[in-house]
Amino acid sequence: MSKKKKKKNKQNTSKEEVKIEEEIQETEESVDEDELTAVEEDSSDEIIANEEIIEYEEEVPEVVATKVVNNKKKYDPTMCNMLLIFVLLCSLGHLVGKLIIGDDVIMNLIGSMILLLFSMAFILLGFNSGKRKKKYVILGSFLLILFFVFSLGSSYFSINNQVIDFSNMKLNEAIKWFEKNDVELVQIYEYSDMIDEYHVISQDVKAGSLIKKTKSITLSISEGPNPNKVVAIPSMVGWTSDQVLEFILNNKLSNVDVSFITSDGMANTVIKQSKVGNLARNEKLEIQFSLGEGTALEEVKLIDFKKKSEFESIFFMKKNQIKYEIKYAFSDSVKKGYVIKQSIAAGKTVNIKNDKVVITVSKGPEIKITELRGMSMSDITDWVINNKLKLEFTDKYDDSTKENHVISANYSNGDVVEEGTVIKIVVSKGKLTMPKFTNLNEYREWVSKYNINSEERHEFSDTVAVGNIISFSHKEGEVIKNTDTVVVTISDGKKISVPNVVGISKDSAASKLKNAGLGYNFVYSYSDSVAKGNTIRQSISAGAGVSQGTVVTVTVSNGKKPYVAPTPTTPSCDKSKGSALNIQYGSSGSQTVSMIKQMNPNHKFSFNYVTSCPNGSIAPGSVCNGASLDGVWKNYCDTITVTVIK
Repeated sequence: MSKKKKKKNKQNTSKEEVKIEEEIQETEESVDEDELTAVEEDSSDEIIANEEIIEYEEEVPEVVATKVVNNKKKYDPTMCNMLLIFVLLCSLGHLVGKLIIGDDVIMNLIGSMILLLFSMAFILLGFNSGKRKKKYVILGSFLLILFFVFSLGSSYFSINNQVIDFSNMKLNEAIKWFEKNDVELVQIYEYSDMIDEYHVISQDVKAGSLIKKTKSITLSISEGPNPNKVVAIPSMVGWTSDQVLEFILNNKLSNVDVSFITSDGMANTVIKQSKVGNLARNEKLEIQFSLGEGTALEEVKLIDFKKKSEFESIFFMKKNQIKYEIKYAFSDSVKKGYVIKQSIAAGKTVNIKNDKVVITVSKGPEIKITELRGMSMSDITDWVINNKLKLEFTDKYDDSTKENHVISANYSNGDVVEEGTVIKIVVSKGKLTMPKFTNLNEYREWVSKYNINSEERHEFSDTVAVGNIISFSHKEGEVIKNTDTVVVTISDGKKISVPNVVGISKDSAASKLKNAGLGYNFVYSYSDSVAKGNTIRQSISAGAGVSQGTVVTVTVSNGKKPYVAPTPTTPSCDKSKGSALNIQYGSSGSQTVSMIKQMNPNHKFSFNYVTSCPNGSIAPGSVCNGASLDGVWKNYCDTITVTVIK
């Protein structure tokens, strides 16, 4: 083609053709130099060969464009593969995280797989669309990864709560947090001198930790000072009454009896106490004070008891030998245990012989029991704490009462009680549903606590370890009717056939049982037919199916039983038992030793052998002094000495 012709063709090119040529040029720039040269040569040849078509046909630019585009270099798949692998790893991490966090395994698995497939399809389709889509694919992949992270994080935080610091918090306030965040509260009560009653002492999950909903946190709740706490009581002899009173109040001793007597000791000082050393706060302690030697006062000016406790008031009365009487009444303004009023005003003088002071002690405010049935746990706790009562509760399943609401109480609506009264309630756990158990002990505790109808069955299992749970008759979360019986199937482990170990050696029996996965225990017995060291019998028959670890008791022969001479019976040493001796002596021949033993079988003898008898010639082996012993009563325990000729 001539230069003139080329110029003419260029002028006749439409705007669309120019645009196409510009796109071709951009495409050619992405190709390396060698391939660019090749494309240019091919394109030039094609244009020359088709000179007439280029000149007269409108669609020639499309042919050229197609030709050039088809010759462009395909995009390097390395970036695509890297993104696919990275997204795959993120998806797997997302799946594992969801399975760990959530409880619905199937839904989490399906959701994660769909997300993975979508992500991979997006990347593959994007890269197959060419270079111009590269930045959009990378951006989209980045957004997908962010979605993985966000989804996992939101799932985690949606089912978890951040634990707050409950330290020194009122119990009723803590309960509101537990109800709001669907976390189970386990309460443990303990005494504390530092933390007020019904305030939190400690918690088993640290503040700031994340805890899964439906899980539990244990709070230690203060019951106030421990009345049984042991206090070291020093010797108070010589202490003044003021010192003793201060010690009693500071150490919260609750069972102290004081008395005052006339003595030669210093007035208002301790002369005697019942105990020194360790003493429980509520254990009785008696302290005796001296009034001195002088004559007691006949008149005493009263102090104001209204800011004094009952014990302090009584202490003053006894110290000053004043007759008194204690009465009790409700009060909205005076603290329990403190004086409301006194019959003789402060500053007045009383005659200790004739006058009597009556003091009225507060029982705290009059508390009327409200309707407790149906009340929520948080509300009743509020009410109990505000009225300075004590709360004890048990829980049970109940279809008719809302969960965490009161089923019954030990007091009825309108009953009047005082501060410190224990309110016992039964709280509903809602419908009886099958919980999730991690082990058999948890299940048995649940059955025992809530009196659940239960049956335990045993099966052999090749997959479940002995003692573990194979299955339940009810699925987790399933409602259990009152008439239902929950059946738990417990694994006995793999079924093992008991080998025959009878008639073999002890060691062989032990080896066979051990190799079979069984335990063994040996007992021993004499046998006239089985050689010593061989087995006689086994406690479980050969061939019987048992679980792994079952102990088989094997009886091993000790051989024939040896002969043992009978042990002679020892006569009783009861001093009341005995008889007259039958020992005779005769000149022609007296009794022998064997004759004496036969005729006196219950008596004990000691034989003294001599060469001659003073009373005449006696045959050898015969007694010399039989006549002197004959007919004499002797106890069976006494030893009788008999002289015998050799």
